[in-house]
Amino acid sequence: MTKKEKFKTFREKYLPAWAILPLISIFVLNCLIYWGSDLLTADRYHFDFTMSIDRAVPLIPGFVWIYILAFPFWAVNYILAAQRGKDGFYRFVATDLTVHLACFVIFLLLPTTNVRPEIAGSTWSQQILKLVYALDGGNSPSNLFPSIHCYVSWLSWRGVRNSDRIPKWYQIFSLIFAVLIIISTQVLKQHYLVDAIAGVALVELAWRFYNTGNRHRVFRNFFEKIKK
Repeated sequence: MTKKEKFKTFREKYLPAWAILPLISIFVLNCLIYWGSDLLTADRYHFDFTMSIDRAVPLIPGFVWIYILAFPFWAVNYILAAQRGKDGFYRFVATDLTVHLACFVIFLLLPTTNVRPEIAGSTWSQQILKLVYALDGGNSPSNLFPSIHCYVSWLSWRGVRNSDRIPKWYQIFSLIFAVLIIISTQVLKQHYLVDAIAGVALVELAWRFYNTGNRHRVFRNFFEKIKK
């Protein structure tokens, strides 16, 4: 078997051709929704849902590494969701796209922001956190409620949970890491409690909606028609 054939076999095992278009669509939609809604609500009043419990949570810059590692974690788990087989994968895709669209509507109807703390220190973690703040709205963050960081992390665990082809240890790791990412959004002051709860709740509602019956078929038929 040639190197090219070996690579194709490896790729088909973990990233079958039928999963590529839906995954690309999810990524593109995420970018359009996040930055598009930001532009559409730039001149609108932004609500701040900060509560006393949020103010009591300490700032822990060290969690910035967990926050950043969320991105490769998402990529890996979204690809691994294809191990659920076509039917299970399209239930996953339907859940993601539905929650993404729900977030877009909420972002437009209820623009949100918060007040970020001053980072006075100069440790590596503090410097990286300053960069994260600068790349994510600076002093005027938006699109906080619901938290996309929290919902994508929770769905990343849902995507591998109870999959016969994913090792049990990795399923447990995914749950733990998803929870750590959600915690990181709180202790880095990127999101507040209500943002995290809303993100997780949307995933759970959509997951249960598509986990029974054939409601996900709309999405599967759509992508299969495009592929043809």
